[in-house]
Amino acid sequence: MKITDIYKEKNKANKSVVSLEIFPPKTDAGIETIYNTVAGLTRKPDFISVTYGAMGSYGRENKTLEIAEKIKKEYAIETMHHLTSINNNPEQITEILQEIKSKNVENILALRGDVPVGAHREDFPDAYHYAYELISDIKKAGDFDVAAAIYPEGHVDSPLEVENIEHVKRKYDAGANFFVSQLFFDNDKFLRLNDYVKNSGIKAPIAAGIMPVLQKSQAERMIFFGASLPTRLIKIINKYKESPDDLRKAGMDYAFEQIDDLLSRGVDGVHIYTMNKPFVANQMMDKYL
Repeated sequence: MKITDIYKEKNKANKSVVSLEIFPPKTDAGIETIYNTVAGLTRKPDFISVTYGAMGSYGRENKTLEIAEKIKKEYAIETMHHLTSINNNPEQITEILQEIKSKNVENILALRGDVPVGAHREDFPDAYHYAYELISDIKKAGDFDVAAAIYPEGHVDSPLEVENIEHVKRKYDAGANFFVSQLFFDNDKFLRLNDYVKNSGIKAPIAAGIMPVLQKSQAERMIFFGASLPTRLIKIINKYKESPDDLRKAGMDYAFEQIDDLLSRGVDGVHIYTMNKPFVANQMMDKYL
């Protein structure tokens, strides 16, 4: 099923789409934990997205397609396969898309991809410089629904606080069917970009990306990826930094507050970055579906 069809159904019911994101674990035990978590959900998300391998790797160590196929086939939950252009040329992308199509996975999140810390983009030559170029090739290759990323505080490589609307338009014009935002902790930043995009004439659903802060070190990593921390959240982290259980609860409560506010404002969707934590997936689904 195409995810845009899910959005249409939810829109008719005046409801927001609620989805989860997971990443392929490095061990078989980790993968089984994912399947057990999905099987144990009392309420199913509208779809689950599965992230791609590091630096665009797509070998036997990358379980993205395997996980996406099994969740869709065995647990009847629609899935979205992440795909990055870094380290892949058009011929390789064509092969990957053929494999994805053969497994009946119909939805792809198209990303340029990030280079590792300490490396330089010129060390990873490819034919794609921007995500919209990859989106265009995916749309030409088959009948896929394609999602694109959107950045409430601007891309980490961009000096702009709000992403240049022309770049969003390029993705949309290339064929992006809907957008998923980078994580953020200040709803006003997302809502401002959301309004900005909608008022520009782009008629595509936009999902708000939410990640609960469960550890201090996690929050520090998020700053590296361009997400700023509001003063209130910083105070919460500092207050409970010596008490992991209390910080975890406070972090979940903060995420709940974000989502409650976004849903009350009628956002198209909420995309929850679970970090492969079963309790995050379960608590979020029990509350919002």
